Amino acid sequence: MENRPVRLPVLLVLILAVNCACAGTRAPSAEAGRLFETLHMAEGMSVADVGAGDGDWTLALAERVGPGGRVFATEVKEDLVVDIRDRVERQELDNVTVLLGDDQSLGLPDSCCDAIFLRQVYHHFTDPRAMRDGFRRALQPGGVVLVVEIRIQPGWPELEGVPDRGGHGIEPEDLLAEMSADGFELVERYDSWPGDEDRYAMLFRPVTEVEPMALGFF
Repeated sequence: MENRPVRLPVLLVLILAVNCACAGTRAPSAEAGRLFETLHMAEGMSVADVGAGDGDWTLALAERVGPGGRVFATEVKEDLVVDIRDRVERQELDNVTVLLGDDQSLGLPDSCCDAIFLRQVYHHFTDPRAMRDGFRRALQPGGVVLVVEIRIQPGWPELEGVPDRGGHGIEPEDLLAEMSADGFELVERYDSWPGDEDRYAMLFRPVTEVEPMALGFF
């Protein structure tokens, strides 16, 4: 499928998950440019960087959204949370909030942001359903979730406690099925993404329930 620019609502939620044991957390310019272009990121947006790792993406996002925006950086490891906070303080950034999450929660406030992006992190979730519920709660109206993932890598180490999907990673159709089962619809699919040749991305948004009266039912 051709990768086309997506016109997104003004209120956009990006949960950017960038920390993964199988991929680095550097923010290369090619991938950053693709991310910003795909999500039409602008100053004033509110972004959640879930799995922020060493904080490289957090800092890049903080610069992009500007003083009027907000980046919520979350991690499940306390030492990484401390490290990110130190980097934020050294750079005197007032638009970053660093939070501790866990295997059952993203650690984000409800309706906190304008966007969701996960970078090779979704397949690490031991309770994906709980995390998908967290996506929905963290989104503001009109928000989206951009999931960047990697196809199954048989030679990579097994991940303890995660759903069995046939290996390390997740196939596109499995990701689509899991997200769709919890009420997220596909907005756009990118069969390639900067970086590994097996990397891909999908953009989702929550399905909005329609009230019966709107359909003419009484």
